[in-house]
Amino acid sequence: MKNNVAIVVAWLFLLTSCAPVDLTSVPELEVTIPPNPSVTGTFSPTPELVFTPTLAPTGTPIPCDPALSDYCIVDGKFIFQNPLGQGSELRIARSYSYGSTDEGRRDPHRGVDIASTESTPVYAAGAGEVVFAGADDKTKFAAWKYYYGNVVVIQHAEGLYTLYGHLSKILVSSGAHVEEGDLIGAVGHTGVATGSHLHFEVRKGSDFTDQLSTCNPELWLVPEDGKGTVSITLNTSYKGKFPRPFQLTELIEGTGGIPKIYYLTSYAKGFDNNQEDVAMSGLAPGQYQIEYSDSIGLHNQVIRIEAGKLTLVVLDVK
Repeated sequence: MKNNVAIVVAWLFLLTSCAPVDLTSVPELEVTIPPNPSVTGTFSPTPELVFTPTLAPTGTPIPCDPALSDYCIVDGKFIFQNPLGQGSELRIARSYSYGSTDEGRRDPHRGVDIASTESTPVYAAGAGEVVFAGADDKTKFAAWKYYYGNVVVIQHAEGLYTLYGHLSKILVSSGAHVEEGDLIGAVGHTGVATGSHLHFEVRKGSDFTDQLSTCNPELWLVPEDGKGTVSITLNTSYKGKFPRPFQLTELIEGTGGIPKIYYLTSYAKGFDNNQEDVAMSGLAPGQYQIEYSDSIGLHNQVIRIEAGKLTLVVLDVK
């Protein structure tokens, strides 16, 4: 049970539905009152009384609240496809994941690095309008200019933007409309990049150049077939975010299996606009154990991952 149930977490990804009761499928119950044989004289049969049961309206199910439960499994809002093309492996660099600093060696990461080779085609992750296509030597998208090199930014519905950085080629122009899967560029290593890869971001808000408006792309990208995603939020009295280590261990049923262990780090300072503290996609379905420590000691919590779903977790940290 949770130690603190006062916190109310507003979950963007929590979707629920309630199917109404179909009253037409409920059979009518007919009750016939027969004539009384003891009554003499002319008798008019009592008309049949038809009784139709009245069903009380079904109450709206209470959505699962991860602040009150060990975890909740929801549909998530996975609306963007792999920018390297459907069917391509989504290989996200774990040493420099979203919100991390690579153990203090780099600037806080505002997107994810998707491993690929030079000149690999890059596609629009969703339909929208190209609002920027060119080098960021004049328009600043990060801590300084020409950080991402050749950049394409696409505006989508609901105030969302996707950013594609370090491109070797740009194959669209600003103002163009693109559909999901349209070719927009090629993988490169322009800007601040130590090797060829695609830097991919999701931003939300009125100013797509604001680096503080980024969201974790792993919460928006469609999971690979047969894989799921986890989002962890910390319930703590500390103000602001800071790196905290977590260990996520796959629990293998039976014998002979080798469990996978993932080492996660919560977001660094400067990601206070993000509701969650760490997220990860590409997890095989099954049970996992989260291990973390605080001023009280070591804590364990078992969760479950489902294919194509998002597991929401709130951890109490003292």
